[in-house]
Amino acid sequence: MWLLLPWVVAQMYDPPAAKPGGVDPRPYLLSIARTQDMATVKWTGLQGPYQLQQQAAVGEPWQNVGTPTTGDSTQIPLTGEMGILRVEAGNPNYLGARDCRFCHRSIHTNWLATSHAGALETLKKIGQHRNARCLPCHTVGYGQPNGYVNEVITPHLGGVQCENCHGPAGSHAENFQDPSMRPPVTISAAVCGGCHNDFHHPTYDEWLDAGHARVSVPGMFNAGVERMFQCGVCHAGAVRMAVVNDYDRGGDGTKVVPPTVADANKFGQTCATCHDPHRKFDDKLPGLDQPARPAQLRNPIGSAKFMSFVTSTNPANFALQYDPDIQLCGQCHNERGATWTGTGRPPHHSPQYNLLIGQAVDPRADTNTLDGRLISFNLRPHGHGDPTTPQPWGNPAQCTTCHNRADHVTNPSPANPVYTGHKFEVQLKACAECHGFLEDPQAEEIAEGGVHFIQAGIKDAIARTVRALNTWANTRIPGLDTPGHTNYVAFYGTNAPTRVVPWETTVAGQLNPGKIGPPAAGQNRIPAEIKKARFLLYLVEHDASYGVHNPPYARYLLKTAQDLVKAAPSVPAE
Repeated sequence: MWLLLPWVVAQMYDPPAAKPGGVDPRPYLLSIARTQDMATVKWTGLQGPYQLQQQAAVGEPWQNVGTPTTGDSTQIPLTGEMGILRVEAGNPNYLGARDCRFCHRSIHTNWLATSHAGALETLKKIGQHRNARCLPCHTVGYGQPNGYVNEVITPHLGGVQCENCHGPAGSHAENFQDPSMRPPVTISAAVCGGCHNDFHHPTYDEWLDAGHARVSVPGMFNAGVERMFQCGVCHAGAVRMAVVNDYDRGGDGTKVVPPTVADANKFGQTCATCHDPHRKFDDKLPGLDQPARPAQLRNPIGSAKFMSFVTSTNPANFALQYDPDIQLCGQCHNERGATWTGTGRPPHHSPQYNLLIGQAVDPRADTNTLDGRLISFNLRPHGHGDPTTPQPWGNPAQCTTCHNRADHVTNPSPANPVYTGHKFEVQLKACAECHGFLEDPQAEEIAEGGVHFIQAGIKDAIARTVRALNTWANTRIPGLDTPGHTNYVAFYGTNAPTRVVPWETTVAGQLNPGKIGPPAAGQNRIPAEIKKARFLLYLVEHDASYGVHNPPYARYLLKTAQDLVKAAPSVPAE
C-alpha cells in the first residue's frame, strides 16, 4: 500500500504572467466582481500582508482601502466613483544565494556549476553588464527595492540565483519555522519563460505551442490520486515531479505526496520536468566523448536499454520501474507495458522509443516461433536510434537530433527569430546535416522526399497487413455468417456484424474507426499468431513516424506480422 501523508499539499504558485527575472514579488490584481452594493477584489502574490489602495484619478494620491490582510481577496463597499485600485505588499527582502547555502548547502554547491550562477559574467564578457534591458534576467531583483544595483553595492545578487525562481527569502530566513514564510516551489513554466523568450531565445514561446504544454488537460485528474499516479507520471508535470523527487531522495514511493488535483490538471510537461534547475551533469554517453545530459537534462539524450513502463495506481511501482539511464524522451514515449497477449485495447500511442531502438518487447521474453523456427521481435538499433556510434552512421543524440535541432539565425528579429527546438517539430535540416547534403540549396526538399519515400512504403505495408488480417477473418473463422453459430455468438454477441472487426482488440484501434472488436469470448478464440500480428501492426502504426524512426525495423515488424497471419490456423467451431 502507498501512504498518503497527513499534511495538506498547498496549490503551487502560478505566476499570472512570465516576467523578466523569474518570480516577480509584486502582487497582481486578478479580478473585480460586483455583487449588489459590494465589490470582491482578488489578487495573487507571494506573501502578505497586502493592502488594497484606491486612487481617485490618475496622478492623485493613493489611499488605503480597508485594513491589511494576509488573504488574496477582500470585499469593499461600492460608494460613488471608485476610481483606480491597486494592491500593495511589503518591499522584497532579497538575501542572495550566499545566505541560502547555510541550510541548502548541497543544492547551492550543485548550482554553482550551472550557467545560471555565471549569468552576470556572460554579460561582462560582451560588455553588457550595465545594460538595464539585460540585467533583470542576469541578476536577482534588478529594478526592485532591495534588488541588484551594481557589482559594488550588491555583488551578492549577481547571476541567476535561488530567489529568481523562488522569490525573496529574507522573511523565510528570519522565520524559518513559519510555513507561511517559505518561498514558493513551483514547476510553472512561466517562471522560466520571463527570461527564456523573445526572438533571441524563444524557448518558452515555442513550448507554449508544443504538445508537451497540453498533455494534461482540465479535468483529466478530477477522479483523484489513483488517476494521477496511473496517467499523471507522463501526463502531469506536477505528478511526475512528485515521484521523481521522491526517488532522487532515496524514497521507495510509499511516502509520495501527490499534488493537488488543480495542479495535476494545470501543469503539463513544463521546463522543470526535463531540466534540473539546480544541477549540471558532467557524464558522457558510453564510449563517446559527448555530453549525456547537456542543458541540465534530468536523463541522458541517448540510450539503447529496453523500456516499457507499466502504469499503476500505486506510486511505489514508479520507484520499482524508474531507470534514470533511459533517455529523456523514452521515459514516457515507450509502449507503456503493452504485450501481444493483451486483448482489451492496442498498445498505447507512445512506442516511439521502442521503435527507435528496435526493441518491441522485453528481451527476456522475446521467444517466438513461426512455422517451427525461432523469430525475434527485436533487432539492433538502426542508425537513427544507435546512440553508441557517431554520426552519420549512428545517432548519439537520438530524438533530440531531429526534434530539438536549433536554428541560430545571424541577425534575429521578431520577423526572423531564433528557433530553439522546443516546439519539438521535426526539422528536415537535421536529415540533411547527418546525410551530408546540408549545403545543397534544396536540402529540405531532398530530405522531405526521402521521408515521404520511407513513409509511403510503410503505409503500404500497414495496408497490406490489414488486408491480410481481414482475409484471415473472412476465410478462417467458420460460421461468422450464420446467426446462432458458436463463432457468430462468440465474436459478435449481440452486436451488429458490420460493427465488429473479428481480429481487433475489444476496443478497436485507430485503423478501424467507429468499430469494435470481439468481446472476451471471441478474444479467447483468436489464435496467438493473430494477436502477435495485430500487436506488431499497432506498434508501427502508433509510432506515427511511419518508419522514419527505424526504417528496417518497421519493415521487419510488418513483414513478421504478415508471416504470422499466413501461419495462423483457423478458429474451430466449438
